[in-house]
Amino acid sequence: MLAAAAPEAQPRVPGTRLRLGMTESRVLALGSFAEVRTPDARGMIARQGPIRFFGVPGEATCYFDEGLLERVRFEATGVSRHSQDYADGQLRRMGLERGCERDASGDRACDWKGPGVRLTTEMTKDRVTALIERWPPREERGPDSLSRRTAASTPPARPPTPAATRAAPASGAEAPARPPAAASDAVAARPAPAAATPARRDSPVTPRPAPAPVPAPVETLPETLTISLTSRNAPDVWPRIVASPPLDYPEGARRESIQGVVWVLALVEPDGRVSDAWVERSILELDTAALAWVSRSRFAPCERNGRPCRFHVRIAVRFTLY
Repeated sequence: MLAAAAPEAQPRVPGTRLRLGMTESRVLALGSFAEVRTPDARGMIARQGPIRFFGVPGEATCYFDEGLLERVRFEATGVSRHSQDYADGQLRRMGLERGCERDASGDRACDWKGPGVRLTTEMTKDRVTALIERWPPREERGPDSLSRRTAASTPPARPPTPAATRAAPASGAEAPARPPAAASDAVAARPAPAAATPARRDSPVTPRPAPAPVPAPVETLPETLTISLTSRNAPDVWPRIVASPPLDYPEGARRESIQGVVWVLALVEPDGRVSDAWVERSILELDTAALAWVSRSRFAPCERNGRPCRFHVRIAVRFTLY
């Protein structure tokens, strides 16, 4: 009696409620997806509608083959670096195999692979795109696909070389007699091989260097923190600034009596160093000085669940004259 094969698991589309392999009717029950024409449909039905990718609102194009969801393309604009870093951190947490052509905050291009799914993500200045599809592709998952791939990858047997043919005489044939020593001067003149020098037992053996440990991925806190400069050095408050240079008041702003608060959003590495900063709420004449001050400040390190992590922090840089 033949046992029925277990149904193929439906891999989740990361950051969404969708699953690859869902029927078209189930996808339509989750939202409004209108049929569209796209140049990359490749014979599939394409539907487009609003969706969230790790909380980032955008447009998703869903591709259906024979009524099943095979591919999802997500696009969003006006995305902050904080949201980009959060989505990247969540993908890292999933334990997917990761390889990046570019990997910096605000400029990432990465490929991800996991059980049944492959992703290609690109995160630029204010834009996020992601392509999620089945892996391996559907045409490689047939019942006899393994035998086809094995046969295609196995090289054909090589014919025996002439030297090998001469070395193996036919069954029952006598091996040719060796020529006498005097028949060939070259054979007679050939020097005897030198005796191999035995290795000394006490010779040191150079050990192979141990492979460098692979560093664990650094997570980014999902929330944005806020710091008050009036308590930046309080030891019982976190986050806090532990070292900072004097605030340089621009001379032009001083002459014009321009003052106020510039809000700066910064990305802080696990060692407390600021790796990126940008103005969130601007005073044009004071922005450059505020960014310089925040970039040169050092923060108390972050640790979550026993592991170092990076975080985003919002800082109010105050410029006062009186």
